[in-house]
Amino acid sequence: MRLAGRSVVMSAVLVCVAVAAACTSGRQPSFEEAARQLTADTDTLLTSAALHMSPAGRSDETEDRSCVPGQVRRLVRAEGEAADAPDGLLHTLQDMGYDQIVEDLDLRDETPVVSVVRNPRTNLTFELTVLDGPNVRIVGRTTCYSPAPEAALS
Repeated sequence: MRLAGRSVVMSAVLVCVAVAAACTSGRQPSFEEAARQLTADTDTLLTSAALHMSPAGRSDETEDRSCVPGQVRRLVRAEGEAADAPDGLLHTLQDMGYDQIVEDLDLRDETPVVSVVRNPRTNLTFELTVLDGPNVRIVGRTTCYSPAPEAALS
């Protein structure tokens, strides 16, 4: 139980670091642009990694639990087995323009291997968590966005 609690705390710390890093870049894409790019980057990552999906598979959702009230973000989760995780996944993301912003060695304790990468152009982040053996969880996120003006009028 103690390990599960640390994993939740670690994920929260990683998300905060990723959000703080996202604030340092220039023009932010629109929510729709970021959501499309997140889907495309996730598809590229999963294809190149030959990820064998778990029964839980992949989920794409828009959520607001981790944003300030009135904002939303796009979230993609995938879980499965990848023989070259995390190195192959990190290399693929770096080839796509992502920079590693959190390294597992910075946070080493009893938690699984975790890395966070961010694309400075799109402000998208991916968190890679190696679970048992070759099992890996991939979580991709946009930053939080306010609803588009036309959506607010509906």
